[in-house]
Amino acid sequence: MDNYIEQLEKLTISFMDSIEICSYEEVEEFITKRQPIVDLINIELQNKEVSTEDQKDRIKRVLELDPVILRRMESLLLEAREWLYNRRQAATQRSAYESNLSPGSILMDRRK
Repeated sequence: MDNYIEQLEKLTISFMDSIEICSYEEVEEFITKRQPIVDLINIELQNKEVSTEDQKDRIKRVLELDPVILRRMESLLLEAREWLYNRRQAATQRSAYESNLSPGSILMDRRK
């Protein structure tokens, strides 16, 4: 189990070094690599009910970084939402200027 905890620590530390500038692809890659390690640690904990205090402390230190990781994921989500909103707004504004009229048709106004 020490090996799994060490892998998790190394992966988390290397990710935390660049968390502020990482893209959503890098976050996704981190999560994809992290989950199998966490699953293996959980299996070890279930099979071997005894874990040392050092192991518990190391896992706790890694888990304390989760709120920082979640904040970064939420900020990337907000950036994506804002980008999509701006994209839809631009499409709406463009469609107002695009003409769906037939080239030979005549537009007539009526006075009231």
